[in-house]
Amino acid sequence: IHSIPTIGYSLPLLSYHSAFKFLRNARQLVEEGYAKALFRIATWDRWMVFVCGPEMNNELHKLPEDVASIEEAMQEWIYTEYSFGAPQYDSTIPSIHGLLVRDLSDVIPNVVDEIGLVFEELFPQEYWVELTDLPNFMLNVVARIVNRVFVGAPICRELEYLRTITAYVTDVTKVKVILDLVPNPLKPLIGNMLPWRARATRLLKHHLSPDIADRQMRLDEPGCKEKPLIGRRDDFLVWLAKATPDSGGSVDSILTSILMVNFAAIHTSSFTVTSTLFQIAGQPEYIAVLRDDILDAIKAEGWTRGSVNSMWKLDSFIKETQRWQGFGIVSLRRKVLKTVTFPDGTVVPAGVHIYAAQAAAYRDSTLYEDADTFKPFRFSEKREQTGQSTKHQFVNTSPEYLIFGHCQDFKNHPGRFFAAMVLKIFIANLLINYDVKMGGDGSLPENVRIGMSTILSSKASVLFRRC
Repeated sequence: IHSIPTIGYSLPLLSYHSAFKFLRNARQLVEEGYAKALFRIATWDRWMVFVCGPEMNNELHKLPEDVASIEEAMQEWIYTEYSFGAPQYDSTIPSIHGLLVRDLSDVIPNVVDEIGLVFEELFPQEYWVELTDLPNFMLNVVARIVNRVFVGAPICRELEYLRTITAYVTDVTKVKVILDLVPNPLKPLIGNMLPWRARATRLLKHHLSPDIADRQMRLDEPGCKEKPLIGRRDDFLVWLAKATPDSGGSVDSILTSILMVNFAAIHTSSFTVTSTLFQIAGQPEYIAVLRDDILDAIKAEGWTRGSVNSMWKLDSFIKETQRWQGFGIVSLRRKVLKTVTFPDGTVVPAGVHIYAAQAAAYRDSTLYEDADTFKPFRFSEKREQTGQSTKHQFVNTSPEYLIFGHCQDFKNHPGRFFAAMVLKIFIANLLINYDVKMGGDGSLPENVRIGMSTILSSKASVLFRRC
């Protein structure tokens, strides 16, 4: 690894200075190294290796799982063993594919219904209502909407259930922060002592055990497992019960999957919708264009998968917002299991974590015209070109746009279609029913960056008024 160019210091003691600088200015350091094909940066407990540019991104994503593992990287990144318990990938991922990808059209009515109820309860007034701490507010709103699909109504509206889910989303971050500071030999001891997973599982069991038992009883009926599940409000719980034959569809395994899918759906989706709303509220001159785009889409067929997909300008606005100030600065997270030699001769040894320098690529003027300018309809304009109508959608990736990873990373983001659909329906409903603007002097809030993460402002206020 010492042959890989270093950003910052590489000497044993001085490298800790670089690790501290990375904590405060990770984006700056990654952008500094972006001109190189590969580079490394020291963190507290390991070297991080970054690949740069579309060609190197392609080389990284082509590496097979037994050479550079997505799953191993994720397990060490958020300590899934201690955050979620025994891995449930084999049951959770097929369930998401079944309900939230293949049968996506069938969940849209419930999503639209729940969003309408949320607005009626929270913003019934026809005068300006000021809202502070938008990130936390949207965390709770997104949790309620997605759980209308995951566990159904009325559970998705129960305050104690929502508190359990939203608290757990933030508790996973606590697990990471604590275990990042613990020496490797002590991680199992400390990790198993952390209380949040057991507490969340206990509380969820109180809420969901009767429903899960009911679904399992139905599955025991003759021929039930062969019956279509489309249209049933409990689809996702049934999918999970069907997908866990090795564990007998046990309550604990299903609850673990519910925790996993909630973390995946809420954590980044609430960030995406909040950052998009900040951009819209801070630039209200775009609201009329977005509103027309939405109304044109739903005029013919109402709220359907087709109409949501035809909201090109809204889709572009969301995608450009994530290019401009996305959740993290890296993508294509991998742990190298076998020594890798890249085409330029660079050797990356086993055990190293390697990433694509995502945020730096988003400011690369060779990839994006006027890369340092927020252009909300950048991608919808590209889609108008011949043969480009689907390539530049928010849910689609390329070596230049890695918000959901790329290619085989899709198995770790099977719910991206569901997430994008929820985001667009929520924002679309908001814009056709409400005026939005920033509070205070109307300026966009500054984000806080810690390490590789972006934290949205909790102090900025946004005003809503029914129109």
